[in-house]
Amino acid sequence: MNMLAELIIQRLHERGQFGPLEHYSRCLRSAFGAHPPPYSQAWYGKRFREHAHDPQWLANCLVDNAATEGWGAGKLWELATRASVNEEIAGMIRSHAADEARHSHMYSGMVNLVFRGSVSPDVRETMNKYSPDLKTLEPTTLPAFSEQELVDNLLQMNVAEIRTLVNQMLTRPVAQTFCVDASREHVGKLLDTLMSDEVSHVGYTAKLMDDALAGKHGEFVWDIVNTRLMQFNELTLAEVGRPPSEAGGMSA
Repeated sequence: MNMLAELIIQRLHERGQFGPLEHYSRCLRSAFGAHPPPYSQAWYGKRFREHAHDPQWLANCLVDNAATEGWGAGKLWELATRASVNEEIAGMIRSHAADEARHSHMYSGMVNLVFRGSVSPDVRETMNKYSPDLKTLEPTTLPAFSEQELVDNLLQMNVAEIRTLVNQMLTRPVAQTFCVDASREHVGKLLDTLMSDEVSHVGYTAKLMDDALAGKHGEFVWDIVNTRLMQFNELTLAEVGRPPSEAGGMSA
C-alpha cells in the first residue's frame, strides 16, 4: 500500500464534492503501488528539509515556484483552448489556469514575507512579471485535442498536482521557521490556501479521470497510466536527484 495514494484519496473524500471516485481510487492505488513516486518516500522529504535549512535555497525555491506557477498558468490556458472537444472541461481548465496565475503572485508575496527586507527591488520586479495576464495571451495555433489526447493530458495534470501538493506540505513548516513573528501566521494562511486549491485541482482532475475510467476511455487510461507515472517519476528524479541507495551505493 502506498501511503500517499491513501492520503490523497482521504483528502478528496473529506471534501465531499467529487463523489466516491471508486475507479480513480483503484487506478491510483494500483499505479502508485507498482511505481511509488519519489515524493511519496521518506528520503524525498528528508532531502527537502536538509536543503531548506539553507535560507538561500528556500528563497530560490519560492522564487522558482512563483515562476513555475506563472508558466503553468500559460500552459493550462493553452491546453484549455485545445480542449474544445469538451467545452465544460475547457472551462474547468481555464479556472485552473487563473488559480495558477494567482498562485504565482502568492509565492512572490511569500518571498517578501519570509525574507522581509532581503529581497532587492530588481528581484521583486522580476517576480511580478512571472504571472501572465491570461486575457492578453495569443491564442494557440496548435490543433484541438482528440478525446483521448485530452484524457491523457488530464491524467498527467493529476499526477503533477499531487506532487505540487506534497511540496506545499513540506514547505509550510520550513517557511514559517524563517519568518519573523509578525509574518508567521500570514505565511501559514497563504500556504493553507495554496494547499486547499491544490486539493481542488487534484479533485476535479480525479473526477474527470474517474468518469473516463468508467466510460469508453477506461481501457486507454489503464494502458497508459503506468507509463505516464514512470515518466513523471523519472522527471522528478532528474530534478531532485536520486535516493541515497541509487546515488551513492548506500542502503536507504
